[in-house]
Amino acid sequence: MELLKQASAHLRETGAPKELAETVDFVLTDEGANFVSRLRWKETAEENPNLAIRMPTVLRDEIKARVSAAGKSLPTQAVTALNAFLDGEYVPVRPERAPRGGTGSVSNLNVRVNAELRRQVDEHGRRLKADGELDWEPLTSHVLRSWFVEKFTAPAE
Repeated sequence: MELLKQASAHLRETGAPKELAETVDFVLTDEGANFVSRLRWKETAEENPNLAIRMPTVLRDEIKARVSAAGKSLPTQAVTALNAFLDGEYVPVRPERAPRGGTGSVSNLNVRVNAELRRQVDEHGRRLKADGELDWEPLTSHVLRSWFVEKFTAPAE
């Protein structure tokens, strides 16, 4: 903050255009701080857009609780899962179609995932199907859902 105040004073003292000093002063206000914060969020959202993975609410809640209890984060685990898939170290389980109306309440597991990494994973999934290595085309959401279920839920009895 102090450096911004000094920058504003310097701009005024050196005869720079008045708008430059006023812009620096604006950033020092609460409204300016909120504006800068919105800019950062926009950049973050563009680079790491949200991926909503639809699943039963009970499953979503279990995954979130177990990831947290393990001292991990969803975004970090997402990167680990997607890189393991790209490196051929992880093959997701093909999703099963849920029976209509029989799943109970459904929610989204929201994870911010790097847009470029998502593109690479989706492309790799298409290639695996095209090359006959898999009989289905796993997308980023399939890889993540499979990983989170496998690593962070209790085994089905």
